[in-house]
Amino acid sequence: MSEPKHATAQKRIDPRVAKRRQEVAREQGRRRLRVVVVFASVIVVMFGAVGLLRSPLLDVDRVEVRGASETSVESVLAVTGLSAQGHAMIAVDRFALATKIERLPWVDTAEVTRKWPNVVRVAVRERTAIGVIAVPGGVALLDGTGRVLETAKEPPAGTIAVTAPERVPGPGQMVGPAIRSALAVLRGLSPELLAKVQSVHRLVGKPPTYDLTIATGVTIRLGEPTRVAEKLAAAEAVLAAQNAPGTVIDVRVPQSPAVTHTAADTKP
Repeated sequence: MSEPKHATAQKRIDPRVAKRRQEVAREQGRRRLRVVVVFASVIVVMFGAVGLLRSPLLDVDRVEVRGASETSVESVLAVTGLSAQGHAMIAVDRFALATKIERLPWVDTAEVTRKWPNVVRVAVRERTAIGVIAVPGGVALLDGTGRVLETAKEPPAGTIAVTAPERVPGPGQMVGPAIRSALAVLRGLSPELLAKVQSVHRLVGKPPTYDLTIATGVTIRLGEPTRVAEKLAAAEAVLAAQNAPGTVIDVRVPQSPAVTHTAADTKP
């Protein structure tokens, strides 16, 4: 009886070939094992890194606030939530925190950076109070854009009184168009004239008209808030020669300013 063909084929395999096949199979197994080990190591390292980043070792321990004179560190901590314990450095969203800080009344811009391992730095540029307007119990401080900065019992030195028939909102909010128009007049003043102005007054009526009062007792009648730069330039030219108390400089027509000398001028 003849042997099966497959048995005959197995007997014909060279031992060296069989050995080589075994070595190749073992090498493939070792390669698969190395891949598994490397993959597992990467997973372990990743989870370890995430665990370290969220561990108490890398929590926010200190918040440094720079550039703030009117904004307290406590208010920055409160609005950002960084006053709470256990705030992970990796979880600090710099841009979101800067947006929150910029909602504080005095803050114009804010930049938040991380200094590893435990410090968050906040760089603040604050707004400047240019005007004050009467509110119950004192005055509200306003910046040039019309943002209410805070309330105080007395006007700070260097601020200009604003009067306008309009409600004043709370700190951090914007005033209405009547007050903003008055502040826009102040923003158009030269530094020299701004230093002399005591108040800007929006007169009742339509269209809106404005008067400026100078420290020497001179009134500048601007009229409507148009051609403001021309009107202010004309007023400054007249002021150089006409600055006695009770002087009224009417620059509603800037190319033809009119001057009167009366202690009690009746506003139209």
